[in-house]
Amino acid sequence: MKVIEGDFVLDMSRASKWERFDRSGSPLPQGMSLVDFVIEEPRQMILLEIKDPFRWPDDSASPDKRAGNGRRQESFRTDRLIHQSLVPKIRDSYTWLHLMGKSSKPILFVVLLGFDRIFPESPGLLVMFKDRLLARIRREGPELWKIPYVRDCLVLDPARFSRAFPQYPLFRQSTQAGGDEPVQEI
Repeated sequence: MKVIEGDFVLDMSRASKWERFDRSGSPLPQGMSLVDFVIEEPRQMILLEIKDPFRWPDDSASPDKRAGNGRRQESFRTDRLIHQSLVPKIRDSYTWLHLMGKSSKPILFVVLLGFDRIFPESPGLLVMFKDRLLARIRREGPELWKIPYVRDCLVLDPARFSRAFPQYPLFRQSTQAGGDEPVQEI
């Protein structure tokens, strides 16, 4: 089963159990925001959020869309993406799973950042971002959370995601590549 999230296509056919967690049309408690996917593996649950803050708009994009891309890039450089999007999504997703009795396995939070078109080599950026994200997940207030609800997190670009999770092949729809292929494997 292939699923699409933004420009990415993820092949979930080898996943024993997964669900699109932020599906539109499903009512959520007010103010709650969920990650894109939950993948259940034998020893852990992967909560996957896909962000492409550096996606270039095509030439036909409206000025509003091009300005929106600049704001997304700025939110990455500051901690706004961490504080206003990623941490609330992982906390709300954990809360949902816990309250629904589905949080019995350790949770690995995976953030796939679409860096591949801007920063082909980004390991230093990813490590620093991961450290800031994990620190914020563990401590949102003056004290550390008493219950560490996320075992660890990974922040990966598409190539590193494909190496870390070869069982879930990742493709990028290449609407801007100009080639004959509508999808390119990463």
